[in-house]
Parts: sequence; C-alpha cells; structure tokens
Amino acid sequence: MTRITLLTALALALAPPAYAQSAAGHTGLAALLPAGLSPEDACRGFRDLGECSATLHVARNLDIPFADLKDRVTSGQSLGTVIHAFKPTVDSRREAQRAEEQAREDLRSQS
Repeated sequence: MTRITLLTALALALAPPAYAQSAAGHTGLAALLPAGLSPEDACRGFRDLGECSATLHVARNLDIPFADLKDRVTSGQSLGTVIHAFKPTVDSRREAQRAEEQAREDLRSQS
C-alpha cells in the first residue's frame, strides 16, 4: 500500500462516524488515540492500519500505555508476546485475537 493510500485509509478510519454509536459501543478509532497524539504519529512505523488499530485496542482494553506497546510491536514482536510481557496473567492470545477483531470491525464500519 502506498503512503498516500495508507494515509487516506487512516484518515477515513479515524474520522468520527456519521451515525450514532452502535449497541456495541463503537466510537471510532479516534477515541482510542492517546491525548495529544495525531493519527499519523500513532500509526507511524506499523506495517498497516490494522496492526495500528489492534495495538490501540489492546492499550485501551488492558490499560497498557500505547507507546510501550507500539515500541515493541513495531520492533517486530507479536501482539500476543507483547501482551504477555505486560500482563502475564491474562490470556494473551485471546486478547490479541479480540483486539484484531475489534480492529477489523473498525475498518469495516468506516468503509
């Protein structure tokens, strides 16, 4: 994916939805961004928007600082491995799968 296409997809995914929140509580990816962090800065270094979104969800779901997760994921560690490093008592595989599904749903709902 070219840089322009990725940035366009990022802008669309992070834009607030034009419809009311769903029953599942979808608020759009913008609500997941740490304060003061632009979408471009948040997702810089990730392989794709899905990986960035899943990492944002893990940060929110498990109350782990996004910057710490990002450092490890963008250096090549799997999301499950990173989750286990920060929260060894949770089912890291299940939490990674949950975040990846949330990311897919965010991207689907924005297209």
